[in-house]
Amino acid sequence: MESNRGRTQTEVLGTRPPRAADLVAENAVLLRLARAQTGSRARLLQEIADAALLLCNAGSSGISLIEETDLGREFRWLAVAGLCVGLQGKATAWRECPCGLTLDLGGPQLFVRPQANFPSLHFPGVEITEGLVVPIPTESGFAGAIWVMSHIPERQFDFEDVRLLSNLSVSAGAALTVMDARDTGADNDRRHGEFIAMLGHELRNPMAPIDSAIVAAKTLCADNERAVEVLTIAQRQMRHLRTLVDDLLDAARVKHGKLAMKHSDTSLNEIAFDAVTAVKHHIESRRHSLKVIGLEVPVPVRADHVRLSQVLGNLLSNAAKYTPVGGTIELTITVPSDIETSLGRNVVVIEIVDNGIGIDTSVQPHVFELFAQSARANARAEGGLGIGLAVAKRMVELHEGTISIRSEGANRGTVVTLRLPILRPQTDSFASTDLTEFSGLGPVRLLLVDDNPDALQTLGILLELEGHQITTCDNGRDAVRLVEETHPEVAIIDVGMPEMDGFEVARTIRADERLADVVMVALTGYAAESDKSRALAAGFDYHLTKPLSLEKLHLILANRAGGKLGGMV
Repeated sequence: MESNRGRTQTEVLGTRPPRAADLVAENAVLLRLARAQTGSRARLLQEIADAALLLCNAGSSGISLIEETDLGREFRWLAVAGLCVGLQGKATAWRECPCGLTLDLGGPQLFVRPQANFPSLHFPGVEITEGLVVPIPTESGFAGAIWVMSHIPERQFDFEDVRLLSNLSVSAGAALTVMDARDTGADNDRRHGEFIAMLGHELRNPMAPIDSAIVAAKTLCADNERAVEVLTIAQRQMRHLRTLVDDLLDAARVKHGKLAMKHSDTSLNEIAFDAVTAVKHHIESRRHSLKVIGLEVPVPVRADHVRLSQVLGNLLSNAAKYTPVGGTIELTITVPSDIETSLGRNVVVIEIVDNGIGIDTSVQPHVFELFAQSARANARAEGGLGIGLAVAKRMVELHEGTISIRSEGANRGTVVTLRLPILRPQTDSFASTDLTEFSGLGPVRLLLVDDNPDALQTLGILLELEGHQITTCDNGRDAVRLVEETHPEVAIIDVGMPEMDGFEVARTIRADERLADVVMVALTGYAAESDKSRALAAGFDYHLTKPLSLEKLHLILANRAGGKLGGMV
């Protein structure tokens, strides 16, 4: 260590009179650093280097942080300002760098003509007359160093420069600690989101064949009442599991601001029908009385059909879940009068009222928070993740609407009110979908493509039992060949296959004009908006998530000629 001290001339600082402090400039720089903490790490480091250059009136400045490599510790010049700005990104070994000696000695060090002792500082066209280096302290030790260089003999550093750099290094250490914690949290959030998406995908893969097998078994055992009863229970629990997985994925999207809306001209009648259909089994199993009021005439709206149907379905499911057997539920839609609509008042009011167990007043302010569990009395046994209302609130907000919930207390029922500015003018061309057209669906030539043999076999058996003509294969290349040979009306293709995935299959088929009338359905365990967009861009007509919803598939098969649903399912 003593021999190393000979490479510094810090004691010379005591012989130099310090210049007067410029506190105004110093405060302005520190304020700028505080603002930089809200941005990226790179921006913060550059602000530190620029501040050192300005405050010390230096020729060059920079910040060098410690990195651990296979060759040992080194310093990376992560931000540089002034004459040496072109050296940003340079790395120097610990023992070959003035920063290493400074950290070994534990305090600010002055180096006079350092190039004589540190060959790593030899740069073409750059002469360093002096260098001042100050360690950056953190709670866990030194993170690196801030340094300034003089390139002319007239500029010599003094104790005022030491004070300025020391204050700057303390601020830098604190800022880096905060930013590292923030970035670590953001990285953990990103990894958590990726894990949730992968978990949803992996859960949906086994759910798909199980769901199909249950439906097929019910058909095969139609004359065995006890078997049908047991399978109905399994089917109900599979629906519950699918709801939990969907809620979990939506919660991740809400948290990361990735819950997207796809608005279109649609009908509130159809949205409500889809919502009621989705929870019909739940309502019937508890022998509830459900009344729908206000949809006697078509109600055209501009909304995300799928998401708004999901909101209503979630709210109806909650009402059914927390209403005792034999209770009543009312879904009421109130639309503005013609006069109000002409004045631009296009707010539709939707109320869902039940006579269930109600909500305790103490928890009502928290019911829309993520993972707010047991919002209603002591109903934990009903299950759920405490996600649905938080997701519903965000979906309503993305429609520029509001949602509120009120209850007079235990056993006094609950009222959920949605106010949505989505009404669009009635037009002569508008017509509500005739749901009877989906009944009596004839046989369809189907191609099923999936590399999961269980999923392929169970779905194939199920659709054969419905009377459809089924062809199956387990890879993309055979899928393309079979489409060319059999020309199916509808091809249901799993996108996550090895070698030739479903997207490449779709693009290949769409490149052949002779196959333009084949309706292609993408089947995947992922349900993000980006996955849907990628599927539609590849040439798919529809995007369905696993486990496959037979109701949605029936809609696709019924509309295969006209393409009425436009990928919305």
